[in-house]
Amino acid sequence: MQFLTPIALALSALAIPIILLYMLKLRRKQTQVSSTMLWEKILRDKQANTPWQKLKRNLLLFLQLLILAALIFALARPALQTKVVASGAVIVLLDASASMNAIDVLPNRFEEAQKSALALINGLSSDSSMTLILVGQTPQTLIASETDKTLLKSALNKSQPTQGGADWNAAFALAAGASRSNSKSTVIIISDGGLPESGLPAFPGDVRYISIGDSNDNLAISALALRASKGKPQLFAEIKNYSGKDRNIIFSLYIGDQLFLARQIDVAAHSQNSISLDDLPTASAIYKANISNLDSAARLDSLSLDDTAFAVYRSSSARRALLVSKGNLFLEQLLSSLPGIQPFRALPAADGTLQIPNEPFDLYIFDGYIPEKLPNSNLLLINPTTNLLFDVGESFKEINNVQVKEHTLTRYVDWKTVHVLQARKITAPNWMTVLIESDSNPLVFAGEKNGQRVASLSFDLRESDLPLQIAYPILFSNLINYLAPPSAFDSSQSLQAGESLIITPQTDAKQVVVASPSNQLYTLAPGQNIFSQTNELGFYAVNFVAENSNRAEYFAVNLFDPSESDIQPRAELHIGSQAVTPAVSKQVGLLELWKWLAGLALLILMIEWQVFHRKKIPFFKARST
Repeated sequence: MQFLTPIALALSALAIPIILLYMLKLRRKQTQVSSTMLWEKILRDKQANTPWQKLKRNLLLFLQLLILAALIFALARPALQTKVVASGAVIVLLDASASMNAIDVLPNRFEEAQKSALALINGLSSDSSMTLILVGQTPQTLIASETDKTLLKSALNKSQPTQGGADWNAAFALAAGASRSNSKSTVIIISDGGLPESGLPAFPGDVRYISIGDSNDNLAISALALRASKGKPQLFAEIKNYSGKDRNIIFSLYIGDQLFLARQIDVAAHSQNSISLDDLPTASAIYKANISNLDSAARLDSLSLDDTAFAVYRSSSARRALLVSKGNLFLEQLLSSLPGIQPFRALPAADGTLQIPNEPFDLYIFDGYIPEKLPNSNLLLINPTTNLLFDVGESFKEINNVQVKEHTLTRYVDWKTVHVLQARKITAPNWMTVLIESDSNPLVFAGEKNGQRVASLSFDLRESDLPLQIAYPILFSNLINYLAPPSAFDSSQSLQAGESLIITPQTDAKQVVVASPSNQLYTLAPGQNIFSQTNELGFYAVNFVAENSNRAEYFAVNLFDPSESDIQPRAELHIGSQAVTPAVSKQVGLLELWKWLAGLALLILMIEWQVFHRKKIPFFKARST
């Protein structure tokens, strides 16, 4: 033990006057009387009342000295040396992603992480500060560079877990900004380890990792999708087993509120199983899939958020698409097979020129040909040859290091087996997003400007084997549904929690109101077409309110995130070039005891007050002589 303010021990000298007060005797007034016979006892008492008397044991004296001692030691600030994970300027990244809702540790991982953060707060020394950052889809700083433990605990208690993924790159940016103001800082990551395997930047200070969780017991619905085939919806569902044991479960499918199918399926350890259903009802509906244990009373796994998934099927009228090409059988066959698309083709004239019809179309597809003036509509440009919307350069054949960017338009697109002979060098404008690129040259890119959506491929389909790969129908279906959405938004695509949805209401809609799965209402302001309050899992209702009618469309938000469904705690994190393993308390911190001593002094004071009002009951009875 050590004293942070040892000079306060000098106040112990105050015990001397307290003891002296108990040694003083009463002085009585002298008076002459005619006889002392009746006053012998008083005389003996008078002789004994000299200014000082022998100090006797007294309970009040004992209690008062205890109060003084407790207060003096509290002012001296005694402290015990304790082992802590970090000291000084501490930056805590608290994982609040979906996997932290797992209940393999009770009550759940997030509350266990809060306990770890609380232990860090309690272990802070007087010269240490802490910054708390909650890591979710949009990381936020709960409190910055605070030394007051009460404020830190209050901020920690207000934190809640989310139902989506976590943006660790943004969280690291916040932590890096907080560490710049301190030359010596320690970053502590409290998480189950669902961080990216690579690409995280290094920190200038120390990095520690507190691991949360102890199990990989989880099954998840990893995919649920609907598509129309021959006028009827087809459903695909995938169930993945992240645990180390083979499982036998029940897959249930509801259409609306009605149970449509219940099937028993086997899912091997660290494997997946899929279900495909045809000839489903053609009416628009909300589909709900659920997995459960054979024993309905038993818990299926440790994470329930991914045990249920939703999909929306909406029957819609055909969208008109015009293909302007000198002949491309691959595109013609694809457009004919896509549901809800009514394809048209512009044939070349005898002299090789192409005449574009004057009637309007929902989508124009230009394959190897660009007119002098582009129509004011959504466009799909394949192998563009002239500079109208962006700069088009010469062709090149060195197509290496192809990367597929993570985007809703590239979802389920596998480019590993695709080969491209040559492509054009193109500089994509700032308003377009590169979806697939090779050595910094875009192969597929898309964007929106002034309400017009444009997507482009920088190569000729016939100079690649893309039309022979499974990525071909998936990529073009995503692009065409983006360019010519069948409704105010594409309800066939499932969102993840925190992702934004672009809503394009009809011109007669006066108001757009979105109802969340918990029936919380959000009203979009006039002109606002981006809805980002998708923090809950489930299905949302988008209500379009017009003067004489109301109309509703639906979309689903699901987890579908392997990094969250795989709840196995990570043995180490890769931060920059450093491998960080779970932390061990090595640094020495100080645990101050003055609050306990002050509380003890208050308790003794209350006891002393009770004793005083009982007329000073002695601590020990004096023995008679």
